Amino acid sequence: MATTATAAKKPLPTIGVDRYTYFNVVSDTAEGTTYGEAKHLRGTVEIAPTDAGGSDVFDADNGAYVASSYIEKLGHDITNADIPPEVDAEWRGLERKDGIVEVSNDTKTVYFGVAWRILKSDGTYRYVRYYKGSYSFASNVGGKTKPSSGSIEKQTAKATYTAVQRDFDNNYYAYFDETDLPDGVTKETLEEKWFTDLNYYPTTTPAPTKASTKTE
Repeated sequence: MATTATAAKKPLPTIGVDRYTYFNVVSDTAEGTTYGEAKHLRGTVEIAPTDAGGSDVFDADNGAYVASSYIEKLGHDITNADIPPEVDAEWRGLERKDGIVEVSNDTKTVYFGVAWRILKSDGTYRYVRYYKGSYSFASNVGGKTKPSSGSIEKQTAKATYTAVQRDFDNNYYAYFDETDLPDGVTKETLEEKWFTDLNYYPTTTPAPTKASTKTE
């Protein structure tokens, strides 16, 4: 029997992640948010969201009367081939002298927006961006001994990004599937803009208006 309902797209698993890009937040006011230069960090192994949440139920009239939901701890942990010293210093507001990163309790909070893409099993991508947050931890000074025989374990570094609401619009993050591209917007345009402008939205380009022709 035919149905008039629109068939939903088949959910597909994700199989990879890359193009981790960060932007320092230059200003964030009620009028808008301005970001600095896009910087790409190579070597992404995993991005694990730290988002959590739940529901609270208010009981009345001998039963569940109203429910409210909440989200907390928004952000992600990034596992990377390494967190280079210059990136760690930039992310955590640390001082760097002649290439040496100095870590003390005199740190400052520096805000960044970030973007990346997730590869799906059909070869398309899901694009993710967090508008504002800070890095509070990096584990790039640990290590394990090299074994005397056998294969060598590849060791990685991690950093934690904690998201906050953007002052401009109170948003935390957004994501978008390549398969939802509107007419007139190419994948090439989406990728160019997504990783250079955190305020970009893929919108349909209006068709050019045809000039009217007068006949005498």
